[in-house]
Amino acid sequence: MKGILKGLGKGKVVLRVWSREPYSAEFTSEQLRALAGVAGEYGSRVIRTTPRQAVEIPDIEESFAEEAAKKLEVAGFETGASGEFTRHAFACSRWCLYNSTPVADMAKEMNEKYGNVKMPAKLTISFSACSFSCARSKTSDIGLIGKTKIKIEVEKCIKCGLCVKEPLGCQTDALTVSKEKPVEWDGKKCVSCGFCSNICPVQSITAGEKGFDIHLGGGSGMFPKEAKLFKEFIGVDDVLMEVEKIVEKYIASAGKGERLFSVIERLGLEVFD
Repeated sequence: MKGILKGLGKGKVVLRVWSREPYSAEFTSEQLRALAGVAGEYGSRVIRTTPRQAVEIPDIEESFAEEAAKKLEVAGFETGASGEFTRHAFACSRWCLYNSTPVADMAKEMNEKYGNVKMPAKLTISFSACSFSCARSKTSDIGLIGKTKIKIEVEKCIKCGLCVKEPLGCQTDALTVSKEKPVEWDGKKCVSCGFCSNICPVQSITAGEKGFDIHLGGGSGMFPKEAKLFKEFIGVDDVLMEVEKIVEKYIASAGKGERLFSVIERLGLEVFD
């Protein structure tokens, strides 16, 4: 059974689960109570989250693992996220102020199609809503980073400085404002995070066209790899289709146990184009 890992101690296993509802990186209070209940009844009253936001419950007797898993299934959890199965796609939180492009629902859609699906090897997919890349998109097999082109109407600027002052101001100094001059934008410094469009109180700065950069071939572990930029600024309406094409080409091109970055090293990035 996937998601049941060998544990420390004779006959002990670790149960690894992730949540399909409401979304893999979020849990309801009812789900937290269910996790606590199973950890108390079958484990050692301890749980942990994995780097990809699955949940592990250690110290379960192997003979009770399936019973414990079924109790969590009722609460909306599914065992998995291990071995050669896909890790669940995960994304930034829905409530981060920096999110100019919501991504949680996009990750959920990917999970509905590819969650816990057997692959040639482990496969990770990450959605980051901006260039801060909190979802570690550059160390994932497939990483998406949201980009937002901003529009500036200088005549609306009231020179309040919110877009440049800490802690919410531009992180790359692409904007300048002074008492004498309204907002000015430096395109060379801008990373298109779009955050300034979220905080301008008078809509002098607004969000324009949105898209995603796609990075491929990242990985963590003993020998970390930074993903390579594959395509730039793919439209919001097209990006999930691009991801599906990449996954299908990976399935068709990879040998057993071969990670996506190894396919790129063997055949080149262009094999996914």
